[in-house]
Amino acid sequence: MTSFTRREFLQQMAAGLGTLAGLLAGCRPLDKRVTPTSAPAPLPTDTLMSTPAPGSTPTVPPRRLDIIKMYPDVPSKVVRARHAGVWDGETLTPGAIRQMLDASITELTGLNDAAEAWATLFAPEERIAIKVNVVQSSAFRTHVPLVMAVAERLQAVGIPPEQIIIFDRRTRELERAGYPVNQDGPGVRCYGTERDYTGDWTLMDTNIRFSDILLDCDALINIPLLKEHGESGISFAMKNHYGSFDRPSRFHGGRIERAIPELNDLPPIRDRTRLIIGDALAIVKRGWQSAVTGDSIFMSFDPVAHDTVGLQLYREVIDERSADAALRLANPWLENGAELGLGANDPDNMELVEVSLG
Repeated sequence: MTSFTRREFLQQMAAGLGTLAGLLAGCRPLDKRVTPTSAPAPLPTDTLMSTPAPGSTPTVPPRRLDIIKMYPDVPSKVVRARHAGVWDGETLTPGAIRQMLDASITELTGLNDAAEAWATLFAPEERIAIKVNVVQSSAFRTHVPLVMAVAERLQAVGIPPEQIIIFDRRTRELERAGYPVNQDGPGVRCYGTERDYTGDWTLMDTNIRFSDILLDCDALINIPLLKEHGESGISFAMKNHYGSFDRPSRFHGGRIERAIPELNDLPPIRDRTRLIIGDALAIVKRGWQSAVTGDSIFMSFDPVAHDTVGLQLYREVIDERSADAALRLANPWLENGAELGLGANDPDNMELVEVSLG
């Protein structure tokens, strides 16, 4: 595992970014150097679609508020976990994904035990919604093995599978993406919002309603896919919530740089988001019909810092013209998100930890 000082990160990332890149090319130095360690042992894997036996539920430590911290209380941490063996040809390796998740959550929380970290963030009585990105017009979606590994980890710390709901806009999109659709049977639930939107919130000058799945949950895990976007530069954690409300088409064009952060600042999203796990196992290019194969996931509590680091990765793997366009389009909504207090886009207020496995 490697930690980067601000100078080291600037040297690796800053070349060719221009005058705006200072916001994206660094990180706050860690208090201590992170030394290489072995990958965490996997949690049990036989609980994916079954409820843990009575008495096996871990006690939830009363430390959640001490763990979930970000700027301005502390530098916002973003963990990037890479695994050389996560792909076996065109197939993802479940064991590698488990190692990436466990290494990420221990680094993010500062707890040495992965099971303790998951149990600290999520309690057995809670209903957990997992927001994925499976929009039909894209040939690439949030990867099923990653999402199911997260559901497995939640069950391993005592959350009944029926209290876990994987969702996006439409059930048929989830099904076409390979997700195991399950609306009311035993096991992890997985279905789309369809027309079930409720509420009366105002986004800019427009009334909107949020997905009932989101509104009915106690905690939200946002698992976006890193993609190019012609109007926002990239789509990652914050843009992923255009699939969480009923009128996303009204918030593109010149409205997008305000709409993305202001949407994420509304209580249904801001108050429920417990964890962000960015899928960079593929970095999707223009038109959403091709992708660069990746080897990483990101994990953070801070959506602005998460997307700032994701933007940098996207710019590294894409052609120069698209990289410049992404920076120009994404910077305004990242800056607006920071101004709203959603998180940090300034490297002096961020801490990037990179974990290498495999």
